[in-house]
Amino acid sequence: MNVFDRWSGLFWLGISIFVCIKSIQVGVGTFRSPGSGFLPFWAGGVFGLLALILVVSTLVSRKQAVKGISLWKEVQWPKVLLVLASLYLYALFLQKIGYLPMTFALMLLLFGLTEGTKWWLRFLSSLITVSASYLVFHVLLEVQLPKGIVPF
Repeated sequence: MNVFDRWSGLFWLGISIFVCIKSIQVGVGTFRSPGSGFLPFWAGGVFGLLALILVVSTLVSRKQAVKGISLWKEVQWPKVLLVLASLYLYALFLQKIGYLPMTFALMLLLFGLTEGTKWWLRFLSSLITVSASYLVFHVLLEVQLPKGIVPF
């Protein structure tokens, strides 16, 4: 663990405390009658607990960070830019083309960025992901998804 982990843990601990305070101001409610601040309060509490664990672990740990290594050295920028561009295009064409074909294409691209996987496995993973999300959101939760060129 290094000093950057400690500072990031303290930062997120502060954010979680802020979220909890604002949630209390909005009204947390009870388990039987939750208020609008109920979910943010508990999410902020769990997040704060995780941040506190990170801070304490950096204080207890005797390991020191290797100096001179950049956090950004290993980043594969072409892949990052490809993901950002694909997410932008997904949002841009989602209404026109539809949820099923656009999400399938996005998943196929994202699974394709993982090296060492076979094409049929990427295709199958994309198909399962899109089918499962369609089943959960459209069929079970009855969320209206953009139809676009797909008639159903």
